Amino acid sequence: MTDRKILFTGATGQAFRPAAEALAQDNEVWCAARFSDPAVRRHLESLGIRTVPWAMGADDTDGLPSDFTHVVHAAPYRGQPDSDTAAQVNAVAAGMLMHHCRTAEAFVFVSAFAVYKQPPTVDHLIVESDPLGGHAPYAPTYPIGKLAAEAAVRAFARVLGLRTTIARLNVCYGPSGWGGVPIEFFGRILAGEPIWLPEDGSDIWSSPISTDDVTMFLPRLWDVASTRPTIVNLAGDDALSLREYCTVLARWAELKVDFVPGAGSRQSFASDNTRRRSLIGDCRVGWEEGMRRAIEAHYPDAFGGTLTPTPRKTATNIWGQH
Repeated sequence: MTDRKILFTGATGQAFRPAAEALAQDNEVWCAARFSDPAVRRHLESLGIRTVPWAMGADDTDGLPSDFTHVVHAAPYRGQPDSDTAAQVNAVAAGMLMHHCRTAEAFVFVSAFAVYKQPPTVDHLIVESDPLGGHAPYAPTYPIGKLAAEAAVRAFARVLGLRTTIARLNVCYGPSGWGGVPIEFFGRILAGEPIWLPEDGSDIWSSPISTDDVTMFLPRLWDVASTRPTIVNLAGDDALSLREYCTVLARWAELKVDFVPGAGSRQSFASDNTRRRSLIGDCRVGWEEGMRRAIEAHYPDAFGGTLTPTPRKTATNIWGQH
């Protein structure tokens, strides 16, 4: 993909920063964000990415060009604990951004597996037609905001004739930002902290995807966009239980991991990737290869040398920093 003018929201975060950095090599890339961390803004600008301050609750898009050829809207507004504000801000921001960029060739809205209703069994593979309802006990307003935004995106795609894909992102991990849930869990293992499971002692399943694969898939997500939005699960090829991959992470570092039932667990779901494979293909990065590389990026001495626990950026304390 070359010689395009591309807008990212959410490129200061963990999942889509690598995609923005990769596309900036041969395209004009812009990043709109709050830039609560000035160092991230400086880093993006050092790569030739143009940055524009933008808050999702703002009433305008001042300073933001409108002639982008491609847009990816990945920034979330969680607004805890006010679910009404979360719904309004996410829906209005998505609609305003689509209207502002209505001449674009394609638009990708990044949603999440949190929009799905809790499945009947923990190892159920979620398909795109499964019931919606939102399930994120660790962040109750998050699925509400995503569902509201999805509704707005569907409407604006039809009204504006803007080709759109809604990509529902599963657990994502990589070298940027806080690294993602698997990297956070490795930090807990390193610090001797337990990994929480549901209170009934059951396991937690997911289909983790590397940011390398997210970067590879993004141009294809634009390619399959439609004015009746294409909806696809953006997840890794492997369905994994939390016990399974945390045990492997601990073994790599020659550490012990303790699993403890409790209210602090993070629920997630595994994905049926039939539709994704038919639309945009297979992943290239296996979960063991990808997680090991990501851990080494955050903990360079993890698998050879002295392990030193360091302060961790977690999903809890980085929320809102988009």
